[in-house]
Amino acid sequence: MHLLSSHLKDYNISFSFTEARRSLLFAALLAPLSLGAQITRDSTQAAAAIRPDSARVRPDSARVRPDSAGVPSVRSRSVDSVVPSVRPRFVDSVSLISPWQLERQRLAELVGEENSIPMTLRSVSASITRVEPSTRTFGLFRPEIERVSNSALPWSVNDGDMWAGRGANVMIAGGFFKRFGRVQIVVAPQLITEANKFFELHVPGIDRPSIPADRSPWQFPWYANGPYSVDMPTRFGDKPISRLSPGQSSILVGFRNVQIGLSNENEWWGPGIGNALVLSNNAPGFPHYFLRTAKPISTRIGDIDARWLVGGLTESGFFDTTSTNNLRSITAGAVALHLHKPKGLTLGVTRSVYETATGWGQVPFRWLELFHAIGWPNRQALNDSLLAPGGRDQLYSLFGRWVMPESGFELYGEWGRTEFPPSLRNFLIAPNHTQAYTIGFQWRRPGYTPTDFWRIQAENTSVEQDPTFRDRAVGVWYTSRKVIQGYTNRGQPLGASVGPGSSGQNINIDYMRPTWAIGVKAGRTRNNEDVRSIAAVDPVYWYRAWCTHDINLYSGARASGQSRFGFAAIDLTWATRIQPWFQSFVGCPRGSGIDIRNNTVNITFVPFGRR
Repeated sequence: MHLLSSHLKDYNISFSFTEARRSLLFAALLAPLSLGAQITRDSTQAAAAIRPDSARVRPDSARVRPDSAGVPSVRSRSVDSVVPSVRPRFVDSVSLISPWQLERQRLAELVGEENSIPMTLRSVSASITRVEPSTRTFGLFRPEIERVSNSALPWSVNDGDMWAGRGANVMIAGGFFKRFGRVQIVVAPQLITEANKFFELHVPGIDRPSIPADRSPWQFPWYANGPYSVDMPTRFGDKPISRLSPGQSSILVGFRNVQIGLSNENEWWGPGIGNALVLSNNAPGFPHYFLRTAKPISTRIGDIDARWLVGGLTESGFFDTTSTNNLRSITAGAVALHLHKPKGLTLGVTRSVYETATGWGQVPFRWLELFHAIGWPNRQALNDSLLAPGGRDQLYSLFGRWVMPESGFELYGEWGRTEFPPSLRNFLIAPNHTQAYTIGFQWRRPGYTPTDFWRIQAENTSVEQDPTFRDRAVGVWYTSRKVIQGYTNRGQPLGASVGPGSSGQNINIDYMRPTWAIGVKAGRTRNNEDVRSIAAVDPVYWYRAWCTHDINLYSGARASGQSRFGFAAIDLTWATRIQPWFQSFVGCPRGSGIDIRNNTVNITFVPFGRR
């Protein structure tokens, strides 16, 4: 170990041995299964190879036809229409990290294409179960490479295991899935390198809150003193970071229409494209046990899809100086109903309860915490900044998505709260108390030929405090007085990418053809607005209480294309961070703040043929 450490030091790489041990342990769990899969030949494939020609389907019915969106049609992937012996080795239905393919699949629904991938409750292993025929027992994931480079400030949005700080950041993913009998394993590790370069966080001469002695100096100051507390470092130390992660790996066993398993993969719950309130891929995946439906359960009114998980959340290592509170448990559940009438409408509900824990031995036995009442842990006066570590906190949401292929349009939304109202009267008086929401749409319009089209997509997300905080105390989304690391894993929020107490709006316009696409985008994010709005008003700098906001304005362009050599995409973002971290020299109305320009280049490459 010492020898390995010295070599890494020579290359100026900081490697997390804790993460490495966990990755090796996870790989060791799967190794016997994968080894057995390699030395045995599945009887189903053998039977298919000797099946008479009369028993085979016609070649054209087994061929995967691209739809008008340029992605394989899921209808041609049914179990009965595929001959296993002629299937390619690569998995072309699921991406490990890239959002580009999922975007195409979602757009295909807007013209009536069937899609087995669950858009509102999804993960890699669930998608493989739904899309890949049961007769296919092995598949390789094409290697995926994502590089995000920031010129001046961190800009990391839905990057999973990677935190894209200043400088160049690279994530590489790959692996395979294997089935034998009722068991399905996915081995999909990720290798991450982050430059983590220096950037100036605090301009001398501008006041900011002090950081307590028991907190890491890398913590965001406004979340270090209470009443709102969250593990969200502004920078993860001062050294480059390299890490090997289990990534989207999982192992599961199926019983009829139910699956149970162990996974480290990201879960995305909700209809949002850029933000999900409860679970998304904004933070690294976390180890968890799960119980879920293998495919939707058909009823008279619609098809039901369900998820239930319990897992462990890890502190970032740049939160505090205490080593006894580095673990929390999370218990979450979700149900989605895909209605038969009106067709295309999906309704759902989610809830997540997170809680302090003293060891991993507690985590597997907290399944029933999903149904536990937590009270109102954040209902304290604003002038009471004391934290009370130890206990539970929660988030929950209702969501809906309506796909209308007749007009090429989809409308979606998610509405959540952090408190259950104590009475119906209370709810009717202030239904928006502790609320957060996402609302968005996507519109697909014909282009100039039968195979090209235009796409317009917009989304508005807010997890800012509503005005009812003037009536009674309300916490900030993803922070907590009881669970002081908040709703995070390894220093990043598990939900909406805009972050605690923030809001964001964006719009994308793209022109798309089957093998390439170009587009433009624009957006705005108001960062950490809640901690600014309740800050004490300094009699000398009173103007800062109402005109100093942390705003990120951005625009950009993007393009993607595929050929026999592979798939490539580039996304360029030009942003101006206005008064970052509330820094301003001169007051209103002609205030001049500390504005920083940041350029982001995001490049994705998937080699070896078309996606």
